Amino acid sequence: AAARSNDVPKVVFVEAIAAPTTTRVVLPARLAAQQETALFTQTSGFLGTMQVDVGDVVKAGQLLVEIATPVLDRQIEQVASAIKVSQARIELAEVKLELARVSLERLRRVQDTRAVSQQMLDEAQAEEKSDAASVAAARADLGAVEADGRKLEAQKTLARIIAPFDGEVTARGFDTGALMVADRVDAARPIFRITNREEIRAFIDVPQSFAASVAAGQTVDLVVREFAGRHFEAKITRAAPELDRVTRTRLVEARIANADHALLPGMFAEAAIMSTRAAGTTLVAGEAILIREGKQALAVIDAQDTLHYTVVTLGRDNGAQVEVLDGVNAGVPAGARLAVGLSRQPADGAKVAPVARATK
Repeated sequence: AAARSNDVPKVVFVEAIAAPTTTRVVLPARLAAQQETALFTQTSGFLGTMQVDVGDVVKAGQLLVEIATPVLDRQIEQVASAIKVSQARIELAEVKLELARVSLERLRRVQDTRAVSQQMLDEAQAEEKSDAASVAAARADLGAVEADGRKLEAQKTLARIIAPFDGEVTARGFDTGALMVADRVDAARPIFRITNREEIRAFIDVPQSFAASVAAGQTVDLVVREFAGRHFEAKITRAAPELDRVTRTRLVEARIANADHALLPGMFAEAAIMSTRAAGTTLVAGEAILIREGKQALAVIDAQDTLHYTVVTLGRDNGAQVEVLDGVNAGVPAGARLAVGLSRQPADGAKVAPVARATK
């Protein structure tokens, strides 16, 4: 009997545990302002006196700086003069047209064909049509000049750099007197950068294993290292409808109220998201996973100390533990004894001498 007992191999086991219905996932997050924009010039000229500087609070529509545009101003004056010339040409053409019409009407009233020939009548009619065309051309010229004037006035309006929304000045790229050239804008060097941080956006890249667990309206707990002991509550406002093809992560955006302006755009934070688990999920040690006949399986030791191999469906792997999604249905409930460290896999149905692994 002692010999038969020695034939039974000793097998170290660990127990499966019930998975909590939710799990806390901590992921890095990058913070950005609610609104942020860079202001550039669309008009050439020289920067006037700066009305604001970095750190100043501004209101929507507030003048930040005005660009002096001497060349544009001269062009506007030239257009104004050209408009007056065009209007005078129209008046002259209209006078000539009126005279041509009166002359034509007089000729038509003459009944004596010996006094007015058909040639004279045709010439008068042609003169009237020519003068009418001259009036139309003069009016078209005036319209073109006025259009040029409106374009220049619009450019002049753009010389006033104003705040597009309430916020703060976070960058200033030039000093008073600097030459601005409209078609030579450096995208990395705006005149001003305006930021609104009354609300902060947190961008989180959620791994594929948790991507299906996030949704709009879900609460996120944010922790910033620089604010020890303080937690910022955020709400998920949107989630990308697909995974990034390179990182296999889902981009999620959460919003945080920032009335005290404690959070700064550009900061990094840790975002804790609660993820739900499917019912019947158990957790097993990663070392208990076996590959048997090309499938993932567990070596389960039953109450009679008999070893059975059970094929399972695995879920998320956190390193030390792995989810068994069909744990209960697959016969791997909480408390099930799972063999670990098998140097050679005994046959299915073999008797074993189970030894609990010592806890560290």
